[in-house]
Amino acid sequence: MLAIEDENYIAPEPLTVFRDESQNLCVDIQGRGAWRKVVAKLAFPYSAPESFVLLMQNEEPIGTVRSLSELDEGSRAVLREALRKRYHIPEIERIVSVHEAHSATMWVVETDRGPRDLLVRDRHNFRRIKDGDLIIVDVDGNRFRVSRHRVFDKESQKLLDLYS
Repeated sequence: MLAIEDENYIAPEPLTVFRDESQNLCVDIQGRGAWRKVVAKLAFPYSAPESFVLLMQNEEPIGTVRSLSELDEGSRAVLREALRKRYHIPEIERIVSVHEAHSATMWVVETDRGPRDLLVRDRHNFRRIKDGDLIIVDVDGNRFRVSRHRVFDKESQKLLDLYS
């Protein structure tokens, strides 16, 4: 089987993904070449978090992996970890307060990464994603997740319902 299918897709058999001694993400495609300091990006990070993984080096595409499930166990584990680190969105665990400020709201929250202050412009910055979770985007483009499974204290839930 060829290393590249349809010119952009990388076939799984000759592909190996690993970390080098400096922990750089590396890709080896048998018969095509090897790349160091690779970046893995998702085409659809929320709706297809294990599909259509673009591998790039210096902003130049190497190719796309159709699905992590096609890869060998070692390559799959390395790519999953790289993607987890890249796409981790802090999860809001508690809403301390929400204050209106001009045409925006200031949210004081506790996340799984510590306390944060978020300035959110309007309701368009609250997005429901496929699994029912809520993504809040602040004015700086930072994303925060509210899990649909999260059970908030009464005050946090009241504030979320009122402002989102």
